Amino acid sequence: MEIIGHRGARGLAPENSLLGVRRAMALDVDMIEVDIRVKNGELVLSHDQVIRSENYATLEDLLITVEGNFPLNLEIKELAVVKYLKKELQGYKGRIIFSSFEFKILQAVKKVFPKAELAVLEKWSGVRAIAEATLLDTDRVHINQQWLWSGFVKSMKHRGFKLYAYTVNSRDRADELKEWGIDGIFTDYPSLFTD
Repeated sequence: MEIIGHRGARGLAPENSLLGVRRAMALDVDMIEVDIRVKNGELVLSHDQVIRSENYATLEDLLITVEGNFPLNLEIKELAVVKYLKKELQGYKGRIIFSSFEFKILQAVKKVFPKAELAVLEKWSGVRAIAEATLLDTDRVHINQQWLWSGFVKSMKHRGFKLYAYTVNSRDRADELKEWGIDGIFTDYPSLFTD
């Protein structure tokens, strides 16, 4: 089961910060997830709407920090991000997965990067996740762990989907999900799972 640092390592350092990313890297996570928005024509790491007076780590900073050594999950928070991605990611050799709760954002990413790895982010509906993943030709679904039960996980796995659960901060819950066949978990506390 893959361990993915949620917003870097949100429980161990400020979320979507380079410090959090470095903490996740030091814990040798399998992947690092961050949120991407636009601020003044630059891609920055932020879950919430950006505030003009605040400073944010940039996507460029992130790519320099990671140096392609850890897979990245970029959660695209707004459609405006997509038009900057090609320039920002030019020459970057590391593995990137693009995820979003918005189908139209993933469609836009696919237009720019036809071979991109995409992940459908879903709060609760397995039916919607399957429909969107099928239309996008991806087998990767990231879904809220609160709605997961063994029968659903088995059904999704039987259909050939890779299923990742967010946000899991309990070892007991992680063990249960692993037993059901979940492929990976997003966690604020990667230190709980990487010892």
